[in-house]
Amino acid sequence: MNEDIIAQLKTHSELLYNRAPALNHPDQDRDLWLVMESLAITMEAVRTLGVAVNRLDGLEGFGGPGA
Repeated sequence: MNEDIIAQLKTHSELLYNRAPALNHPDQDRDLWLVMESLAITMEAVRTLGVAVNRLDGLEGFGGPGA
């Protein structure tokens, strides 16, 4: 996963996470809020995994140049 994709995931997950509470009102669609917040959390998890995998790249036995 390249750094540009990781940065985009971070930006978009933050935007979704910050926007989701605005939909958590009795007169709003609570299901949409749950979907947005869940998607933001999932995107942050994928970004974190991407950062971890990038740190492993290059270690012998993990498919990097040292293998």
